[in-house]
Amino acid sequence: MQQQGNKGRRGRRSLYDQAFMRVVAREYQTSDLSMKQLALKYGLGHTQLKKWIARFSLELSAEALTLPLMTPEEQKTLEALQKQNQELLKGLQLAQLKISGLELMIDQAEQELNVDIRKKPGTKQSKA
Repeated sequence: MQQQGNKGRRGRRSLYDQAFMRVVAREYQTSDLSMKQLALKYGLGHTQLKKWIARFSLELSAEALTLPLMTPEEQKTLEALQKQNQELLKGLQLAQLKISGLELMIDQAEQELNVDIRKKPGTKQSKA
């Protein structure tokens, strides 16, 4: 815990730096610990902790809105979906490569055999 100078402010200097205060306030908002339990954990006064939470609550609330916490189950689901996405992308790349190869083969065959292989739009199917 580092001391922080408060230039231009009157009164007592804070014994704790901003980062530590923010961490403790965030822990209160994200954990199941009560204010009393958190104050005991860090050796703080109840009033002091209450002031820190009030001071950083708006900042931490905005942070919580932008970075929602995920449960372990949601994290596993996310990882599974990311893995599935990667596999699908690999499959898509393979399919696109195969299509390119087949189109190249058709182009080559059309040139060598001098025959139109591709189906023309509007061509009717033969009745058998």
